[in-house]
Amino acid sequence: MLSTLFLSFLLAIPLPGKPTHYVTDNAGALSGDTAERLDQKLKAFEERTSDQVLVYVDKKVPEGTTLEEMGAQAIHQWGIGQAKKDNGVILFVFTDDHKMRIEVGYGLEGSLTDAKSKLITSTIMKPRLQSGDFNGAVEHGVEAILNTIGSESYKGNGHSVAEANANAPIPQKTVLVFFFLGAFMLILVLKALRFRRHRAYASSGFSDSSSSSSDFSSSDSSSSSSDFDSGGGDGGGGGASDSW
Repeated sequence: MLSTLFLSFLLAIPLPGKPTHYVTDNAGALSGDTAERLDQKLKAFEERTSDQVLVYVDKKVPEGTTLEEMGAQAIHQWGIGQAKKDNGVILFVFTDDHKMRIEVGYGLEGSLTDAKSKLITSTIMKPRLQSGDFNGAVEHGVEAILNTIGSESYKGNGHSVAEANANAPIPQKTVLVFFFLGAFMLILVLKALRFRRHRAYASSGFSDSSSSSSDFSSSDSSSSSSDFDSGGGDGGGGGASDSW
């Protein structure tokens, strides 16, 4: 058992870290406007349907793996799609290798079949990639994917996973704990100030010396949430690979 686990660890494919945006372009193939426009489109699509669609562009498929292995591992390890729905899709484009793949989560294989994925790559994306139009290929490919899976019954709640995590309500027990802790700290502060004032009056008559530094300093650290966060999807394997 241990030897099997150790062998699996050694054979693990070199998967890049989970993306923080719906569109990742490590090859510099897309214009800034195109990437931003697609990012917003895919975010809005998730908010409306709960389906997560990512675009991942790089120069080469990582060494030690195949496009199909990477796709299946990425949709699982990155958690693309919602938990128990597995409604995620990743569009891969590797510019130097001239390879692409649409990886489909189990929950969307009924609408975005292997045949339809192949049709998108071969008839919509390939001609544009062959002419060097990366922007047009990715944009039209994404549009075809969204139109194909748009009829799925999944409905979104108006928020992406990243927004939902950032705006998640604080549990009532946590609120009560912070309330009582705050009240206790306030009592301690008031007692400390009263004690200091009493000592100041006792040592110098009626002169009340004020301290230039406050007893507690608060720092407002705003955490910026990423544009994309995975929903916990756990499976894929359908889709189609292609080249140009």
